[in-house]
Parts: sequence; C-alpha cells; structure tokens
Amino acid sequence: MDFETLLVEQEEHIVWVTLNRPERLNAISVKLSQELAALMHRVGTDDTVRVVVIRGAGRAFGAGADLKEQHEFGGDRSKSRALMADWRTMLAAIDTSPKVSIAAVHGLALAGSMELMMTCDLAIATDDARISDQHANYGLPPVGSATQRLPRLIGARKAKELLMTGDSITGKEAEALGLVNKSVPAEDFDDAVRAFALKIASKSPLITSMIKEMVNWGMQADFHTGMVLEKWAGYAAGAYEDVSEGIAAFNEKREPEYKGR
Repeated sequence: MDFETLLVEQEEHIVWVTLNRPERLNAISVKLSQELAALMHRVGTDDTVRVVVIRGAGRAFGAGADLKEQHEFGGDRSKSRALMADWRTMLAAIDTSPKVSIAAVHGLALAGSMELMMTCDLAIATDDARISDQHANYGLPPVGSATQRLPRLIGARKAKELLMTGDSITGKEAEALGLVNKSVPAEDFDDAVRAFALKIASKSPLITSMIKEMVNWGMQADFHTGMVLEKWAGYAAGAYEDVSEGIAAFNEKREPEYKGR
C-alpha cells in the first residue's frame, strides 16, 4: 500500500510509521487521518507485526489538525462532518488495534496531535518536547478525545487546567504527570524509542493484545467486572502455545521464543 502522508518501514516485528508532512509540522489532514486508519487496519491482521511506533518527520511530532485545510473548506459543513468522521475512525483504529502502539514525541505535540499521542497505548518523549492542548486558545472544543483521555491519564483537576488554559508542558513534566511513560534527552531519543519498542515486541503478541484489551475495557467497568474479564482471559490464555513456551522458558532458564499462537 502506497501512502502520500506516511513513511512506513518494518523492522522485524516493529512497524515504524513516520507522519510525513514536515512542511506543515505534520498537521493532521484529511488524507493523513484516512491513511493512518487504513494502515492500522492493515497491520491489525498481519501476524508479523507486534508493535507500531508513530513518530513525526522534521521538527515536530505534530501541530494538531490542519487548520489551514479546514479554513479552505469555506464553511462547508458536510466537509467538516466528514473530517470529524475520518478523525474518529483514525483514533478508533489505533485504540482497538490488537497491536501495541507507541507514540514517539519530539518537538511539538499540539491539540489533535496530543490527542493522537494519548490514543496510543504508550508514549515516549524528549525531555524538551512541548505538549499542549491548544483548542481553547482558538475558540475550539476538543473533539478528538482530549476531554476523556486526559483526565483518565492525569486526573480531572490537572486535565481541566491544561485544557482550559492551553498551557504547554515539557516532555519531562509530562512524564511526572503520567502523560507519557518516559522522557529522555534528545540525543538519546532514537535509541531509547528503539529499545522501548523492542522490549514490548519481545513479549507474546497474544498476551500484550489481551492486556491492552483488558485495561481499555476494564477502565470503563467497575472493579468486579474487570476481575471477571481477567478470569475469562486466564481461561482463554490456557489454549495459547505462547503460555506453555513462557512457562517452559522460565523452568529451563532461557529466553522465551514466542510464536504468537
């Protein structure tokens, strides 16, 4: 599949996706959202893929939605509604994919790009990255999940502050808040992202997918319902060869070789 707005490479079990609109600071256009959704659907059924890393070309992870493109709609509400549908389809494709997604954030991650980052399962940022939801600065409500994801990640009070003020935080501050998993100096970024992705890719893809689904669904339920999810997941996992391999590797004091079955 050829893409206009994405660069896609595969390295063993990792797919590296580069948002490739550096001249627009990787602002998310209609085409980009459509292509990223299509890619996530494609890799979702590819057994050779375990992890998808999403990063940005040039100076930024992303500057949010492409407001220049939206201005060119000229008030055409049908185009705005179609854009909203494409946007939500893209985020849902990442959210529901059985593959683990990692956002690799450098430079700016603003508004819609911050929402893209939050939708990914994991995130790593440079210490000096600037992360901000700027919707309120331009008279816009967040509609790409920021009002729902941000408070779940960092708590309601701090989320309201960042959403209402439009203030930015650094990658280091984002780590302290739990908005990203870790932050690293810019000079160590590429190596740190690769090591992080390889660590996840070394696990059983069946189990990481199961963990992702249980966390995502369990957070929407009460504790006891979540525990029922775990119980049935435990029964289901008993049929996986990877479970037997993990136990055998432990007893034989060796690294497991997961096959994803």
